[in-house]
Amino acid sequence: MKKLVALLFLAATLCVGAQTADSTGRCQGVFSVGANTVVRFSPGNLQYQPSTGLCRFAATQTETLEWTPRCATDRYKGWIDLFGWGTATTPTNFSENAADYTFFDWGFYCGLPTNGGKLWRTLSMDEWTYLLAKRKNARRLYAIAYVDRKYGIVLLPDDWRCPKGVWVKPGPKEDQANWYTAEKWALLEAAGAVFLPCEGKRMGTQLQGNASCCHYWTSSPNAKKADEALYLLVDPYVPQARSANKALGLSVRLVQELN
Repeated sequence: MKKLVALLFLAATLCVGAQTADSTGRCQGVFSVGANTVVRFSPGNLQYQPSTGLCRFAATQTETLEWTPRCATDRYKGWIDLFGWGTATTPTNFSENAADYTFFDWGFYCGLPTNGGKLWRTLSMDEWTYLLAKRKNARRLYAIAYVDRKYGIVLLPDDWRCPKGVWVKPGPKEDQANWYTAEKWALLEAAGAVFLPCEGKRMGTQLQGNASCCHYWTSSPNAKKADEALYLLVDPYVPQARSANKALGLSVRLVQELN
């Protein structure tokens, strides 16, 4: 475990999102996820390399990885990004039994401290709800979009000011105004926008569905169903809370608190 933490810490210093991240590797935009809690997002989705035990953030906010059954081995030399719920200490847990999953926060147990020792962590469902529906001007601070031909949801920071040369039409409906080339997205990203790309989901070693929906784990269990946990779903347009078997492999995006 100590070796894993050391390697993950090293990965955090190497795998930050280059041009639009600040000196700690966080995206620039500041987002309210509670009345007194603000965060910055990691520069990409969480990824893990089974053969080395290394963890990193995706090189770009649009990057997702192809999943095939050959990924489901500790000897796999590529990277994976669809994780069972809370599998920070066991990223290659591919069991289909929900009882085999106990939540360990990826950010905390992966040992990725930055900015005075503050750790990366996973948002709760309440925090996602606050971000998307309760913060000031919440309904105008997200948009369904295609970024460099990748479908997903764009999140806009609290103090959003749209840069010249690009336009964002906010809300839960797809609009061609939100189809961005890599060059246009660079303008939005530099202004603090965050992109959550959509990809499929996994059960056991088999991929399910396609990239037409976003599925992001939260840190929240389902209080009424012991074998399920809550996740953020964008299906096909409106962000909403959903519950799923803890064994389901979904995307993970971490944040870091500022206050």
